[in-house]
Amino acid sequence: MVNINELHSRIESINSVDSFNNFFTDIKNTYSYTQVGFITFDFSDLFRFDTNYFGEFERPFLDEVHSCKKLIHYCLNETKALMLSEINGNYDSVLIVPTGLHKNKFACLVLELPNLSTEPHKAKMLGDYWRIFLIEMFEAYRRSTRTEAVKITRREKECIKWASIGKTSWEISQILNISHRTVDFHLSNCIKKTSSTNRQQAIVKCILNGELLA
Repeated sequence: MVNINELHSRIESINSVDSFNNFFTDIKNTYSYTQVGFITFDFSDLFRFDTNYFGEFERPFLDEVHSCKKLIHYCLNETKALMLSEINGNYDSVLIVPTGLHKNKFACLVLELPNLSTEPHKAKMLGDYWRIFLIEMFEAYRRSTRTEAVKITRREKECIKWASIGKTSWEISQILNISHRTVDFHLSNCIKKTSSTNRQQAIVKCILNGELLA
């Protein structure tokens, strides 16, 4: 197995997408995995999410993952390592180690090793071992992909919060004692800052990002 202290240090040093990808390439080359990497799912609204891949994967495998709803559901709701073949019947040498949901994101570590399916004790040991580093990897992913955060102001948050419970711009203006035009201005800023196309999508993204929590 990989030296624990060395791995902790290597993960802590990840600060860019390139270094995140290189980390998995090094692991693959050093420890003879067929495939190894990190697959992330980032909710863009309540029913859709963006999928990103880090490491080295074969294209047919990525296509399989993207279309496998059972795998996505498992990674969203579970944290126990599992052979992919138990979910979709294919890739019996691939181990999935999911993170579970963290705010609006979830992910899984993917490890493929020849003959892994014939050695269940080895698969369990591998899953338990890499779980030690899973949260650190997830933080490395967030750190390496983080863009300059755009902060929603207190007044913008007030407006979008009232909008989330169905208040119109006029009603919000009466509640906050500001003009109708000012309310629309703040809501428009929320739409832009969350890269949304309308007020409803901005509300959903603010909820998923925890912006509307008391």
